[in-house]
Amino acid sequence: MRDAARFAILGLTLALCGCSGSRVIDSYAADYRDTVANAGDAQLLLNILRAKDNLPIHFYDLSNIHGSIQLTAGATATIPFTNTSLVSSTISPAIAAQNSPTFDLGTTDTQEFTRGILSQLDPRVVKTLFDQGVEPRLMMLLFFSKYTSRNGRVFLNTTACDPSDAGRHPELGCLNQVYGYLHEIAGLLARANAGAGVRPPLQAKLQANTYAALRPIGGALAGAWTLKDNLDQLRQLDSTKHKLIGKQLYEVSGPRLAICYETAQKKLVSLIPWQYPDAACTQNEIIDRRPPTAENLGLSLRSTYDIIQFLGQVLRFQQEKQANRCLTLLRIRDHDRSCDTGEVLFQVNAPAGAPVVATRYGDATYAIYDRGCNRDRQEACDYSVQVLAILELLINENKAAKDIIATPRVQFVP
Repeated sequence: MRDAARFAILGLTLALCGCSGSRVIDSYAADYRDTVANAGDAQLLLNILRAKDNLPIHFYDLSNIHGSIQLTAGATATIPFTNTSLVSSTISPAIAAQNSPTFDLGTTDTQEFTRGILSQLDPRVVKTLFDQGVEPRLMMLLFFSKYTSRNGRVFLNTTACDPSDAGRHPELGCLNQVYGYLHEIAGLLARANAGAGVRPPLQAKLQANTYAALRPIGGALAGAWTLKDNLDQLRQLDSTKHKLIGKQLYEVSGPRLAICYETAQKKLVSLIPWQYPDAACTQNEIIDRRPPTAENLGLSLRSTYDIIQFLGQVLRFQQEKQANRCLTLLRIRDHDRSCDTGEVLFQVNAPAGAPVVATRYGDATYAIYDRGCNRDRQEACDYSVQVLAILELLINENKAAKDIIATPRVQFVP
């Protein structure tokens, strides 16, 4: 009996020593992943809050998190070796785990990164989001800085006051320019609905395409100019900027965005025909013979930095309005612009929903709430979480691992 107890103790000790600790490692790895995600979300929200107060914005990254996990196991036993001993047998197993995390904090405020977020959005990224089914009105508010009508009138997508329309606002006597922009966008979408044969609350199906515009350079090449005889001259041209079709030389633009809608006859038609023709909806290249001034018409894409500043403006606008007023995807004359029930573009500390991202700023805590909505039931959504996710994507597009400058390692000792 005594030998059996000894073998049991020995087996338990060997089992404890052979434990891999995989569950402990998995748990810590999951915590590290959550930490990186939460740190990135909080940093982005903090920059939007700083933009609200016109403060400089900065970008930092947890470039690495190092986890050092030490597992120890052992057992002590007391076994009497004489029959006359009054001491009973005891076994005292012990397991211990120690974690010593360290992390590298690096800044992405480099020249290349700054140039990237100051550059106009890549139309191919916007097209991808259209293809994913992101709410078109959300993208119209978020991605474009202005709309220029056919007659050249400009409607800025900003919360700044429009002094030329002072006194027309139904609340404080100042017409914010974003409402004029929303009115024009609503007109474009109404035109699309009419062409598609749908009625609100349904919307026409919008699609996006990227294309290159070929603009003629001068007249056609004269004389006996042939590709065979003049190949050396052609080789000197940059094929990404110039293209020869027949005897006409064209300048090739960078990627451009065309937003189109599907008609009742299943044909794709340009949403803004004075900015791009119907052919831009389906082709990769189109020949553009319009005057150069026509390029300024239609919608103008923002930069990632512009989006951050715009969201900061939106937060300040809603802070000054108070009384449960938010910027929604509706026009000014539409009724529901409430923060708790309207189709809100972006807000913090919402009156409804559950917090999912939070950060400290000044002496207060600010959070983005997920209100949840059922689109099948035509419920109004709060798009704040989705806006933050899209902005994170745009920020990451401009990051490169080699540009993240690591600072000396910081060790946290619990």
